[in-house]
Amino acid sequence: MAIIACPACGHKVSDKAPTCSKCGVAIAELDPVKMAAMERDRRLQRSQSLMTQSIIAMVLFLAGFYFYWQLPAHGWKYYAAILAIGVGFIWYVVNRIRILMVKRKSKHGL
Repeated sequence: MAIIACPACGHKVSDKAPTCSKCGVAIAELDPVKMAAMERDRRLQRSQSLMTQSIIAMVLFLAGFYFYWQLPAHGWKYYAAILAIGVGFIWYVVNRIRILMVKRKSKHGL
């Protein structure tokens, strides 16, 4: 008996379990080809989600810079623009690292 990741949701389940306890996929009825396809689809969805988050972070970063240059150097909106720059930059960098980790993991076939 081994613990595997559910090919549909990634939840850890026993390879002897008939269904996933989280999403209800019938694991016992899946052949290796279907399991590999479901795993590939799950990774693709995760990668697309990370790319969308990266775009949102970049928009936040650029909007912060826009308002930083347009507003006077004091007031809460000015400080909110600085906060948006910082949050957007950190969020973007973290997401790019996560994307690289997902690509590296899929390249090694893990």
